[in-house]
Amino acid sequence: MIKKKQTLVISGLVVVLIIIGFFIFILIKNNKIKSAFISVDEAINLIPPPEFMNEAEKSKFDLSANSKVQILKKDESGEVEVYRVIRREADIILDVDRVGEPEMMQEASVQKP
Repeated sequence: MIKKKQTLVISGLVVVLIIIGFFIFILIKNNKIKSAFISVDEAINLIPPPEFMNEAEKSKFDLSANSKVQILKKDESGEVEVYRVIRREADIILDVDRVGEPEMMQEASVQKP
């Protein structure tokens, strides 16, 4: 009797899983769920690439023309408000929207004479 109940419960679960799988297949086929999953290429395009100053912008801030300077924020007119001098590739901030968050802050480096 117990085996019969177990078999009945397992059969019921299998039927329910098949029905759920069928509905998921229909939703994917009709592109209802497809938009929830994105490819790596699409994810890369969500965050714009870092923007760097040109020579004219560097001269406005009296920066060396040879330096690499990332633009972090511009005002409404398109003028640079916040920038970061890049000394090594690890200094580049990929998600500029996170600038100002506590975990994005770095300690100032002090150079000893």
